[in-house]
Amino acid sequence: MINKKKSKKELLLEAGLDLFFEKGFERTTIDDIIGRADCGKGTFYRYFSNKETLMEELENVFAANLSREIENNCRNDMGVKEYLTTSLRTLLHVFKSNQRLGLIRFEREQRLNLEARKANTDKVLPTILTLRNYITAAIKKGAIRNLDPEQILGIVLGVAHFYLVRDFKLGQPCTKKEIEDSVDIILNGVI
Repeated sequence: MINKKKSKKELLLEAGLDLFFEKGFERTTIDDIIGRADCGKGTFYRYFSNKETLMEELENVFAANLSREIENNCRNDMGVKEYLTTSLRTLLHVFKSNQRLGLIRFEREQRLNLEARKANTDKVLPTILTLRNYITAAIKKGAIRNLDPEQILGIVLGVAHFYLVRDFKLGQPCTKKEIEDSVDIILNGVI
């Protein structure tokens, strides 16, 4: 049951997320959303132009939360191992906390053309840039070999993606040791 103490906008966002997860984005109608939120159409259109703008707002809230958590947990004065370990833990925690939205985004992205997929990814770009900037600075300081920062970032994000898919699809969350071992492999290789 939806809590009546929330604002109308929060009720609509919550109803949209619930329905997008239950029925799929394409099959959810504005009437479904306002029915679940117990709001009128006028209230819906006061906050959103259509269900796409409601979805964009959900993604904006997620992106802001991800950025805030990375900024709060990952400091530039950390050593490389601690920073990468903390980054992975933070990424996994935020995505896990927003699992339904992540699954909705994943399903939608499979149907989007390349340009729309890029626009969808741009919301998390500031967080990705924060991680890349740390890696670039660590390379300049000599803390990481002189490699392409994009490749290192890709490996870190690939590890995060692997653990998220394994958790979401197979119900096997990663352990603290697996994160630490993954960072060790990133930093030291497998040989």
